[in-house]
Amino acid sequence: MIRATCRRAFTRRVLCGIFFSALLFPTVANAQDELQAFRQVAYESGHGTVTLKQGPGGGFYALNQADRCVWMFSSSGSSTGHISSIGMGPSDLLSPKDLAVDSDGNAIVADASGAVKIFSPSGHLLISFPFERPQHVASMSGGRILVSGFPKDYLISIFDRQGKLLGKLGTPAKVDDDPFFNSVLNMGAIFADGSDNIYYVFTYMLTPTVRKYKPDGTLVAEWHLSDGKTLEQNLAAARLKYQENKKSANYGGVPILTAVAFDQDSGTLWVASGAQITLLDSSGHTLRIVNLALPDGKPLQTGGMSVERDTIRASTYLAGIFEYQKPH
Repeated sequence: MIRATCRRAFTRRVLCGIFFSALLFPTVANAQDELQAFRQVAYESGHGTVTLKQGPGGGFYALNQADRCVWMFSSSGSSTGHISSIGMGPSDLLSPKDLAVDSDGNAIVADASGAVKIFSPSGHLLISFPFERPQHVASMSGGRILVSGFPKDYLISIFDRQGKLLGKLGTPAKVDDDPFFNSVLNMGAIFADGSDNIYYVFTYMLTPTVRKYKPDGTLVAEWHLSDGKTLEQNLAAARLKYQENKKSANYGGVPILTAVAFDQDSGTLWVASGAQITLLDSSGHTLRIVNLALPDGKPLQTGGMSVERDTIRASTYLAGIFEYQKPH
C-alpha cells in the first residue's frame, strides 16, 4: 500500500514537472531537426564550389572559385557543360565571387577583378560591364541584374541586360564609425523571387538581418534572425573577431549568414548560417530550423544552396555539392 502510494505521488510529480516544463519550454515550429545528405553529386565541381543556382529545365549551375569555372548540371547531377577560364583576358573569370542565372540560362558572374560578366550557356562572353569589387549578383525579370559590393551610399545597383545603370536601392545601416568597417558589415547576398521581390541578406552584420524590397525598391520589411544554436555560435565567433579586428585595423570578418535560396514551390526564403538553415515565410516568421550534415554525420558549412520541390542542394567549399530530402 505504501509502495503504491509512493508510486502515485512520484507519477504526479513527474506529470506536474512535464506540465510546467511545457509551459516554460513550449514546442515551437522552429524546433531544430538534422538532415543528412543522401548523396554527393556534380563531382566535377568539388573543392572550391561557392555558389549554387537553379538553371532552366530543372538543372543547376555551380560556381567553382578554385578552378575559375561555372559548371552546368542536369537535375540528376550530370554535367551538361561548363564555362572555364584558363588565362587572364577580359573574357576569363579572374576572381569570381558569385553567380546568377537568368531566364535564358545565361550565367551572370560577379568578378571581383572589377566587372560583371554575362556568358551564354555555350560559354560565349555576351557582355562585361564595370563594377567596383562586385561580390554578389541576382537576376530579375526582363533581363535586369542586381549587383552588390562594398556598400557606401546604396546596397544594390540595378542594371539592364546591356549593363546600363537603371538605379540604386537600399540604405546601408550605420553600425560603425569607420567607413570601411561599416561597408564590410553592410555587405550582403541578393535574391529575387518569382515576383521580383528583392531580398538582401547581410553577410557580416552582427545582428543577423534580412531585408525585403518590392520590385520598385521600396523597403517592405527588415527581419532579424535569432534562433538556433549554430547561429548563436557563429554570431559569438563573429563578434569576437570583430573586436579583434577593431584593435588591429584588420577589416576581415566572419560570415554569419552564408547562403540564401528561395523555394518557389512553398514561397519560403531559406537562409543559411553554416550548417543551420532557417526557413522564413513571406512575413519573416521562422517556420523551421534544420541542420545539414554530410553523409558521415559531420556538419556541412553551407556556402551555396538551391531548393527545389523535393530536393535541397548545398555546397561546402572543401567538399563539394550534396543533396538532401527536402522536409515538407
